[in-house]
Amino acid sequence: MPLIQRLSPMTDRLAHILAAKKARQVLGAKWSIEKPMLAIYFGGSAGDLYQIRQWLPVFEQLANELPTIILMKDSVAALELAKISQLPIRLAGSADAIEPLAVEWGLQAMFYVNNNLSNFSVLRIPNVRHIHLSHGESEKASMTSNQLKAYDYCFVAGQASADRIMTSLPLFHESHLKLIGRPQLDQLLAASPFRGIPGRRTVLYAPTWEGDRPAMAYSSVAGRGEAWTAEILEDESLRLIYRPHPRTGMRSASTRKADRNIRNLIEAARKANPSAGHLIDRGLDCNPAMASADVAIFDVSAMAIDFSVLKRPYFVSLPSAMHTAMNNSPLWEVARHLDIDDTIPIGHKLIDALDEGPMAGIEEFVHHHFGELEVGAGVARLRTTIDALI
Repeated sequence: MPLIQRLSPMTDRLAHILAAKKARQVLGAKWSIEKPMLAIYFGGSAGDLYQIRQWLPVFEQLANELPTIILMKDSVAALELAKISQLPIRLAGSADAIEPLAVEWGLQAMFYVNNNLSNFSVLRIPNVRHIHLSHGESEKASMTSNQLKAYDYCFVAGQASADRIMTSLPLFHESHLKLIGRPQLDQLLAASPFRGIPGRRTVLYAPTWEGDRPAMAYSSVAGRGEAWTAEILEDESLRLIYRPHPRTGMRSASTRKADRNIRNLIEAARKANPSAGHLIDRGLDCNPAMASADVAIFDVSAMAIDFSVLKRPYFVSLPSAMHTAMNNSPLWEVARHLDIDDTIPIGHKLIDALDEGPMAGIEEFVHHHFGELEVGAGVARLRTTIDALI
């Protein structure tokens, strides 16, 4: 074996040790940790931080009465999150590291925003309520993973999520589900849109990533993303905002290439006509892009369902092979459809949707998925539910 290959694991290990040392120094200098009641465990990498970012404003609102700490496995991710978090962060990525802290602090509950493999080691810790939060409300297969049975409780947005889980997991006990609404919608409903462009209506194209298995391959980027982008850019009555999922292209070379081509098309259009206002949204917060959209194109994702509360027209795209699985989906009933395998132009569909408005049944759909939408209702329900459990 060449020397460079023998040294590579050693250098990776050294880099990890140095990064962890730096993270502990930075985090220790920034926060003095008292005795938190709650913890959010995050075992993901920096590329997965979008999953926990959306929960920061929510738990920050509760922190005075329910002190909360974030426990993280990855030092690079911890340093990145520390730039925006008001909650204290500590490196503690394993059950061995966390269990003595849980005892010392008298920790009441541990929250999880995904089903990262490392979660299932931490779940062994006794005398703590282990609660799954997820990171959005969607029709993706991951929302009904059998892994949900491992947690003491699953906090879900509304009755739609509860119905979906109970239908897919018949041995799951309904008493483990708690409906809390979607506290993050406060930020969406209050979001300031990007500057409008006179004479142009805004199309948001926000595709999801390609997924880590065939059942999660919802992305339209490699299939029709380039064609849709080119068509929208050519229409002088439209302005395009492109906001792909943060993990787009991480597992698929064809998706990575298509995403790059889409970005190049938009950059070329921006140079050719800066006043058209086309943009690639690279911000951490997706809410301004959604608040800006007159019409939107999504794949099957949480963004599509969140966007429903704005009561504006939108499309959901899906490969033909997945249509059957969506036949009984409430989302499929209130969204206009785009077939990723269909080569028919979409320009006229966008214009028709803008003229016609949202589909019938959107009010009932929103209530079924989120319950009460009054500002603060989701945070209040979360607080009440936590209080009842601890």
